[in-house]
Amino acid sequence: MKKILIPFFAVFLAVSCDNTLEINADYDVENVVYGLLDKDQDTQWVRLHRTYLGQDGLLAGATHSDSLYFDTAAIYLSQLNNADAVVNTYEFYRKDTTLLDPGTFTTDNYRLYWTDAPIDPVYRYRVRGFIPGNNNFESTTPIVGSVDIIKPKGFQKITFGISDAEFKWDAAKNARLYQGYIHFNYKEAYRSNPRDSLIKTLTYTLPVRTGSNINGSGTFTSEVSYQAYFQFLRNNIGTSTELVRVFKSIDVEVFAAADDYATYINVSQPSQGIVQEKPLFTNVDGGIGLFSSRSKGTKDNVKLSTSSMDSLWRGVFTCDMGWLDFQGIDTCICVDGEKVCF
Repeated sequence: MKKILIPFFAVFLAVSCDNTLEINADYDVENVVYGLLDKDQDTQWVRLHRTYLGQDGLLAGATHSDSLYFDTAAIYLSQLNNADAVVNTYEFYRKDTTLLDPGTFTTDNYRLYWTDAPIDPVYRYRVRGFIPGNNNFESTTPIVGSVDIIKPKGFQKITFGISDAEFKWDAAKNARLYQGYIHFNYKEAYRSNPRDSLIKTLTYTLPVRTGSNINGSGTFTSEVSYQAYFQFLRNNIGTSTELVRVFKSIDVEVFAAADDYATYINVSQPSQGIVQEKPLFTNVDGGIGLFSSRSKGTKDNVKLSTSSMDSLWRGVFTCDMGWLDFQGIDTCICVDGEKVCF
């Protein structure tokens, strides 16, 4: 009898101690939707793909289009009035492209959906997607109004001096979050071959600002000190005895994000505490992702004041960077605190 029981219990223990964990269990396909409407753009884009699960891991699955995309999908954009009644409806059209920056993409075409629907801040907009054999999705967003940059204004020049340089803009309707940028444009060439020059741009990021309301009231001011900005130029462009540089202009750019977009950005920030897990934010019914709005204000081709131009070419932070100063028939640079002309 023992000869029978021992093999039986051995089999029982082997089966009962099976610790195999089935990671790839059954799952539900979810819609993943991302889109930002912008009233100043003539084309609006939405990205639609699906969640996937496979044995080959995240990156391996991402290269297969049948893991990422639905075979067919119909997407529409509706214009809504204050009573949420549909005023107009526009269709999104599919566009496949292979013109992408370096990265991990599907080996087939990258798929987006576009529409040339006019975007009017007076209305709210609703996106709806219909996917055969799958749950449909929808999301609604208000439209962020215009961002008006009020400093610098007109032909006003920027001065980095004893007082900090100020950049001001009025709040935009339906906007919660603001991000400003200062784009410094300059020309660079080797002293030995000045005709072979390149136009370059260096971007300084202003602090993120959060509005206390979304009704478009209020003004925002960001200040940048002489020391902070000119040290930034030196640290990021560098010094050189072989290169010469000429300042061209500054472009000021301010983006405004709608309330849901602001929440999505804030939730997605890296955790500063012990708990690293972040909550998932989505405003898409029948899926996950974000459908929201943004707007942009720009002030291009702004010049530096005379005093700031003088500080640029021979200042304590920017001497030895090869900035040119044109003095009559001479062209001069600053080397070790001294003027060198040629």
